[in-house]
Amino acid sequence: MLSNIGNTLLFLNILLGISLIYFSLQNLKNNKVLINKNIYYICLFQSTLIIICFFALIAAFIISDFSLITVYQNSHSMKPILYKISGSWGNHEGSLLLWVIILTIFSFLFLLYNKNHSKNYRIYTLIIQNILILGFLFFLLFNSNPFSLISPTPKEGLGLNPILQDPALAIHPPLLYIGF
Repeated sequence: MLSNIGNTLLFLNILLGISLIYFSLQNLKNNKVLINKNIYYICLFQSTLIIICFFALIAAFIISDFSLITVYQNSHSMKPILYKISGSWGNHEGSLLLWVIILTIFSFLFLLYNKNHSKNYRIYTLIIQNILILGFLFFLLFNSNPFSLISPTPKEGLGLNPILQDPALAIHPPLLYIGF
C-alpha cells in the first residue's frame, strides 16, 4: 500500500516538474511583467506532494513495513522511534528523497520571496532548478526507489547502521542538507 502511494507520488512529481518547465517556458514568451499564478500553484503542489511522499516513507519505517527493501535493510521493529524515523534518511534512497524535498521547497521559496528580481531571472532559475529536480526524481523512481518491494516479505529487518544510532548522528543528514 505505502509502496503504491510513494511510487504514485514520485510519478506525479515528475509530471508536475515537466508541467512547471512547460508553463515557465510559456510565461517567458508573453510580455507580461508578472509570473503566471499557475506556476506558483504547481510549485506549491509539487513541494506538498514530495513532502507527503517522504511522510509515506517515514510511516513505512514507523510501522516496520518490511515489504519495502529500504525499510528491511535499515530498520528493526525493536528500535526506538527516533532511530526508526532517522532510518528513513539513513540510507541512499531515503537520503536522495530528502534531498529532492529540500530542492523543491527551496525552489518554491525562491519563487515566492524573490519578487524584486526580474521575471526572466526568476523563470530561468526555476527552469534550471526543476531540471535538476527532475533528474533526481527520475533517478529515484527508476534506479534508487525507496518504495521498491521485496518478496517474500521478511519478518524482521536488518536494523539501522550502528554508526547512525546516536541522537546527534541521527539528525545530521537533514541539518546538513538544509545547510547546502
